[in-house]
Amino acid sequence: MRPTRYASVVVALLLCLAQSPGARGAEEEQTTAKRAYYSVLAGVANVVPGVSALYAPTCLPGYIVCKLSFAAVSVVAAADQLLLAGWNHTDQTRAILYRGFAGDWVLTSRHVSGEAKAEPFPNPPAPVQSGDGEWTPPPL
Repeated sequence: MRPTRYASVVVALLLCLAQSPGARGAEEEQTTAKRAYYSVLAGVANVVPGVSALYAPTCLPGYIVCKLSFAAVSVVAAADQLLLAGWNHTDQTRAILYRGFAGDWVLTSRHVSGEAKAEPFPNPPAPVQSGDGEWTPPPL
């Protein structure tokens, strides 16, 4: 039986799916082979649909595509909000853009090893109240 050209891809996917996310200790304490394995696994999870969902449950189509789609949707939503608000309430527009563009743009070996949690769509920071009771928007 002759191996197909997709055999290595299938093996990589099976290894990724067999790897369960969770706390596995600090990355510095891992062996070089283990760190290399986590790096390769992070690279696969960034581009292969379905694998990234193991580390960021909201990202099914591959982490990078997922993050790009979040950013694009946030631009459309922020423009819509800005137009509907009559160019007022720019603090809400900034918060919408923050959710789309802030956070992790790629998964790293730290995310795959369980040392860090992936944040593709983070919540904006809490509003800061000034002394006079007026709300100031979060920094960009």
